[in-house]
Amino acid sequence: MPINFSKVFYVYNPKSPFQYEALKNVNLTIKEGGFVALVGKTGSGKSTLISHLNALLHPTSGEVVIDDFVNSAEKKKRSRDIKALRQKVGLVFQFPEYQLFEETVEKDVAFGPKNFGVTNEEALKQAHEALGVVGLDPTFYQRSPFELSGGEKRKVAIAGILAIHPKILIVDEPTAGLDPRAAEETMTLFRKIHEEGTTIILVTHDMYNFQMEGVLDFKGDEKLRQDVEDNLVLGDVDVTNVTFGDGEVEVQCNPSDFEKAKDVLKGMNITDFDTAEVTFVPNEYVTLGDEDKQKMQDMLDELNECEDVQAVYHNVGNI
Repeated sequence: MPINFSKVFYVYNPKSPFQYEALKNVNLTIKEGGFVALVGKTGSGKSTLISHLNALLHPTSGEVVIDDFVNSAEKKKRSRDIKALRQKVGLVFQFPEYQLFEETVEKDVAFGPKNFGVTNEEALKQAHEALGVVGLDPTFYQRSPFELSGGEKRKVAIAGILAIHPKILIVDEPTAGLDPRAAEETMTLFRKIHEEGTTIILVTHDMYNFQMEGVLDFKGDEKLRQDVEDNLVLGDVDVTNVTFGDGEVEVQCNPSDFEKAKDVLKGMNITDFDTAEVTFVPNEYVTLGDEDKQKMQDMLDELNECEDVQAVYHNVGNI
């Protein structure tokens, strides 16, 4: 399902003292199966733009085409089957956990499929599958969503969208309010969903939510993991995580400190390690506004020096 914005303008409160032009001549194409970051400062129009993708808003002028669905400023051109569109385009708002309302996790996630007409049995099946995708096992099914941690609540809210099997998943500020570990788990989840064929659009005001990491793997145990972590910190290495599992220690660090991390390991007589530069980044960036053009370009230049990465940058103008 490709997405195309053509000469889209959007004005809030037109012909009033409070008139405000939120979108100005947006021309943008997002390919099917893409992984796109929509970047812009607070108030730049990001949420307004994505609200056009499932027809929560209609353009003041111009049109948005999602596959064969048309969202146009002209009523005669608009496709009428909005329900079908909203099943194809899943939108996870900022702080989606505030939208939880059912008495159990299972019922909350099953609400979406039931709303689209599937039987209760099938809705529960889809809910269970979606909860499995986000990493919540059957012990969560009968729990109250309001008793969960912040990260778990967000997973339940995301599962509620995944349960309707959208072709496009839009997430607005997905890591807002999460601690670093929960934020990393959330980003890992979206990468997994994308790898399974879903188009992902991540909306953020912070382009550095999507940085790459250097990864080093070597044989070891829990004691070695702790010693390595301590030495990396003493060596002033920007470490994201140091984990142990299946007889191996894995170090994840900022790519700019990759060589420094190697030197610390060699200083501990650890020389037999595998290295990789892994990117947790979308393959395409779209920016709203001109404020951070150079900052964005500098980051993408750094990204594109890594293997198997090609990050594309589009500035869609002053919005």
